[in-house]
Amino acid sequence: MESFTGIVAFVHAAEQQSYVAAARITGSSPSAIGKAVARLEARLGVRLFNRTTRTMSLTEEGSVFYERCKRILDELGDAEATLLRSRERPEGRLRVSLPHIVGHHLFMPLLPAFTRAFPRIELDIEFEDRVVDLVAEGVDVVVRSGELADTGLIARLLGQQHFVVCGSAAYLARHGLPTTPAELFGHACIHFKYPSSGRIAPWSFLPPHERLLLPRNLVFNNTDAALRAAKDGLGLAHLPVYVAEPSIRGGTLRPVLTAFMQPFGSLSLVWPSNRQLSPKVRAFVDFMVENLVTRTNAFQAASALQT
Repeated sequence: MESFTGIVAFVHAAEQQSYVAAARITGSSPSAIGKAVARLEARLGVRLFNRTTRTMSLTEEGSVFYERCKRILDELGDAEATLLRSRERPEGRLRVSLPHIVGHHLFMPLLPAFTRAFPRIELDIEFEDRVVDLVAEGVDVVVRSGELADTGLIARLLGQQHFVVCGSAAYLARHGLPTTPAELFGHACIHFKYPSSGRIAPWSFLPPHERLLLPRNLVFNNTDAALRAAKDGLGLAHLPVYVAEPSIRGGTLRPVLTAFMQPFGSLSLVWPSNRQLSPKVRAFVDFMVENLVTRTNAFQAASALQT
């Protein structure tokens, strides 16, 4: 840092041929400029200026050194200007990893507006239900659910996930309306299986109903398939509210047991803590957080659904 300060003082003094004028530009004192140049000369072991009581000029070594230092400072200035411009207009390739159902139902509807707002960002989006290693795989930002265990990551909360149990009017007309979770043992239940582990996802009931071993009439590793099965009258499905809400609003599905539901963990945007938050990542994170808030069904509780 001291060398850099001396170089800046030297370049300004060389251009102005005056410590006083260089001090005005840098906002320091003539004495500080003179001492910085003197320390630089001592470190280099050469004299950079020919000085008299009235004039100062570069020595031969000083002229060579000035040309190199001037180019370096100009390049630093260009780099800073480029970064400042990129903050105003974020640009470059942005690698994003999203779980399938979150990506398709929450993020994809926002992409047209995002690409219009940030046309210089090149999005490279992967749909993955496994836990992605951001650093090893070179991913800029991911969506994760639940608590963040990795201390090497930074998270921005999107909201709480809410699920709803629902079925078609035809199914409920044939099999009746369950009034408690225990009554699901008399119903066909449609489950989601995590693709990465094969584990059946639990249904998000309040205690003491959270550990019910429900019938497994249909099991899918794809939420949209479970939605289709429920709409086709094949049973009751446990679906994210943002997936089921359009069909509930349209009348093809009816929610049940809404008073028994509890949040099913949080959703967060996550990026590595050992990287400076780049303008393109900041633009993506801020845009998605701000716009998901405007989607009323994104983090809506099941109890708020209307049939």
